[in-house]
Amino acid sequence: MNDIASFLFASLTGGFIGYITNWLAIAAIFHPEKPFKFLGVEFQGLLPKRRRELAANLGKVVEGELINVKELVDKITPEDINPLVDEFSKNSRITLEFKIKGYVANVSEKIPFFNLSANTLIESTMDKLEKEVSQELKRQLPEVLSKAGEKLVDKISVESIVEEKVNAMRLEKLEEILNKVADKEMKMIVWLGGFFGVAISAVQWIINRFVF
Repeated sequence: MNDIASFLFASLTGGFIGYITNWLAIAAIFHPEKPFKFLGVEFQGLLPKRRRELAANLGKVVEGELINVKELVDKITPEDINPLVDEFSKNSRITLEFKIKGYVANVSEKIPFFNLSANTLIESTMDKLEKEVSQELKRQLPEVLSKAGEKLVDKISVESIVEEKVNAMRLEKLEEILNKVADKEMKMIVWLGGFFGVAISAVQWIINRFVF
């Protein structure tokens, strides 16, 4: 009976130590936020201590391995923009036609029947102009997108944006994001620590009891 109690005590103690050790290791990613010294040794969470370095490396990985501005622009096709071109042409036509008709209305006060015939001519002309402008914009769109991509690559850095966002984000928010993404995995790591602690302690007890 004493052997059973000794075996259970050793196993559960090892499991507890393994569980707590892994829990502390995960907690040490974010905590403590501010450094403090204990017995001459400074303690600080991994992310608070190396936040800028991690942010810079994350930015490099995102831009170098995952996504960059050129790839984003290349995803945009003329078919995606064509509805916007049609809307732009229509709105421009409405604005311009309104201004021209306003000008004609002022002139028509001096010339009888001019307004009626002028409005018909204006509407007919604007119909043709809207169509031609839309077609011309669509024709030039691939070249515009290509040049825009080249300009944006020089002007926008995904690496800098990621680095800036990570550095500006509150540590509590970063911890919340990590918990949402890997909460199950982190809990599994903690429980595995307990499981292996029990297993290793049990094996050690058996070796010490029956081998030595």
